[in-house]
Amino acid sequence: MGIPLSNSEKAAELMIRRMDDDVELVPLIDSESVTKALLSGDIDYGVVAVRNMVAGPVVETEEALRNSPSIVSVTEISLPIHHCIFVKHEGAEIDSIASHIQALGQTYNNVEHMFPGIRRVGVADTALAAEMLSDGRLPETTAVLCTMAAGMHYKLHLLEENVEDDPENWTDFALLKKD
Repeated sequence: MGIPLSNSEKAAELMIRRMDDDVELVPLIDSESVTKALLSGDIDYGVVAVRNMVAGPVVETEEALRNSPSIVSVTEISLPIHHCIFVKHEGAEIDSIASHIQALGQTYNNVEHMFPGIRRVGVADTALAAEMLSDGRLPETTAVLCTMAAGMHYKLHLLEENVEDDPENWTDFALLKKD
């Protein structure tokens, strides 16, 4: 769940360290893609975000698992999650902020304080939001919430770091397999 430089990729990398197998990461954007790939046998394991301490359950994961009863959780890990606000270039006029719905929820109060009434745009993945701003799929008037690594990789301009509403912000990720 997530493209390179996403929080889910970091969780997957940590879970791989616990496994003895030779593992190849296959980036899949969302929970539904992960469960479909597990069911078809295209992948052996999948990593998805399941809940966040601030924003609560990851609804897309709940829905994907509800539709895939033969998929089970092998293990879970919790990761601290920190969000940064990036823009296309310094001095950009901002009229919206884009990211995964969970990231928007985890930063709602701080973002509202910084940009009262700003329009929020849901994107399938935090790192994907950075990629989309970088390559022009999002307008230059959009800011994005993503990891520091994603914003720097896509050569965006950092506006603010650690904008999560709770500085102890964490998310639980599950390693899944087909039963």
